[in-house]
Amino acid sequence: METVAGSTVLIADDSIENLRLLAMVLKRGGLVPRPVTSGKAAIEAAVADAPDLVVLDIHMPEMSGLEVCRWLKQYQPLSSIPVIFISGVQDWTDKVTAFRAGCVDFISKPFNEEEVLARVGTHLHLRKLHLAMEAINLTLEHRIADQVKATTASQLATIYALAKLAETRDDDTGQHIERVQTFSRELATRMQEMGMHPNVLNPTFVEFIFETASLHDIGKVATPDAVLLKPGVLTDDEFAEMRKHSLRGATTLEAALQRHPGNQFLRMGVDVARSHHERWDGKGYPDKLSRDAIPLSARIVALADVYDALTSNRCYRKAFSHEDACRIIHQEGGSHFDPDVVAAFHSVEAKFRRIGHQMREH
Repeated sequence: METVAGSTVLIADDSIENLRLLAMVLKRGGLVPRPVTSGKAAIEAAVADAPDLVVLDIHMPEMSGLEVCRWLKQYQPLSSIPVIFISGVQDWTDKVTAFRAGCVDFISKPFNEEEVLARVGTHLHLRKLHLAMEAINLTLEHRIADQVKATTASQLATIYALAKLAETRDDDTGQHIERVQTFSRELATRMQEMGMHPNVLNPTFVEFIFETASLHDIGKVATPDAVLLKPGVLTDDEFAEMRKHSLRGATTLEAALQRHPGNQFLRMGVDVARSHHERWDGKGYPDKLSRDAIPLSARIVALADVYDALTSNRCYRKAFSHEDACRIIHQEGGSHFDPDVVAAFHSVEAKFRRIGHQMREH
């Protein structure tokens, strides 16, 4: 009993004599008894100050020990506290019912002092070990979470640096990556709020699409300057060369994915890099996918990318106005763009205008 000395034990029994005797036994064992005379009083006492263990008489007026036990097990803050029943009834069905209610042990009256202390001490010790294990697990979880967070941040910084390397080759695309990231997150969040694709759109998806949107044009790092920076209209051969960036980016990320096949972030990155130029009507590239065959992440980034491209200056044209860009996107709903993504875009157009304006000012 030394390891559990000072532990509090809540006792509920409608017999004053039993309470007095049991309290005296527990005190001699170095424990702190808290006697109450009813089931209702037991619940009130437990809620006010959670005990280390509860001892209940099964048959009490108004509220039985079984009802108290069931209530405690359903009340999450107290559900893990061990409950021991004590009763003069010898019917085995009462014991079965008690265990089904959630108790950990059963003591028969008249009880033996050594038996009571042994049973109570055992379950207090187990409770103490359980709490210690929970604390260790929580500490480990926090450490692992911190390590994962640090590793992820390092990986994202590296990936972002590679994406920015591709972007710096085009002087007209300042902060294009950051805007496409932000636009993509806004679209995904709005689609989630609208109840679209409930099995896919969740907080993790929204977080991932913000990060992976930065990878959509990573393949352009291998596009020749003569094509990437050409001020005029591209020839067919030049356009074919430009279109290779989606496959180049996907291939690069797939190499990393093969080494880390369970990494869902990289999986989405591959989808975005490869398929953000696919069209809803199947006339895009590189795979001529259509409709739902196009990964949802790529369908979202596609609209975000086009909106930013339309509203940005390019070496071959001036930027379109916000209104003209919106008109073009709505006209392309159901042909170029997923109608669901266009519907979400329609409800956040004003936010897109504000984001674009703010991010171009800095």
